[in-house]
Amino acid sequence: MLRPKEVCERLGISYATLREYVKKGWIKPVVLESGRWRFREEDVERLAGIVKQRKVMLYARVSSSTQRDELERQVKALEEWARNNSIADYEVVTDIGSGLNEDRKGFKKILKLATEKKISKIVVAYPDRLTRFGFKILKELLSAFGVEVVILNHEDKDPREELVEDLITIISHFAGKLYGMRGHKYEEVVEGVRKLIEDP
Repeated sequence: MLRPKEVCERLGISYATLREYVKKGWIKPVVLESGRWRFREEDVERLAGIVKQRKVMLYARVSSSTQRDELERQVKALEEWARNNSIADYEVVTDIGSGLNEDRKGFKKILKLATEKKISKIVVAYPDRLTRFGFKILKELLSAFGVEVVILNHEDKDPREELVEDLITIISHFAGKLYGMRGHKYEEVVEGVRKLIEDP
């Protein structure tokens, strides 16, 4: 019989993920008189087979093509984490675009794989690499599909250039609703804001 901590170590998952697996019925604990959980080794081995079939996704993002050096740094940090945790079956997914943009190709890919239960973890360098807003909600939703989000650095990375791009994205969105995406007024507002923000 194995303790929850031992099960988590064997499977390379967090306690929260183990609880999610129990909730989904993927593994059933033996409840002791004290109320504590224990797990049969054969059940853990069976679950390990399910978990090992799932891939680990390493996700990196920058807001513009001028930040390619930063993108490479993120990827190197993520791959180093994978090596240090003896994870060989992983895939690197990158995006160049605002964290406010929900149509990012790589972002949509990992969400699709998550809902299909084909991945076990999404690893990011910073919380805002995945999404600028709503990170906690997204993390909770992913956990419902048995996906753990691993964050290497818990403080958001907020370079000035990226914040400027995000602010322009927000203004462009609302200007488009007010004036239409192709209108002269739309272009005037967006260009005016860009100059105002970018000028020292």
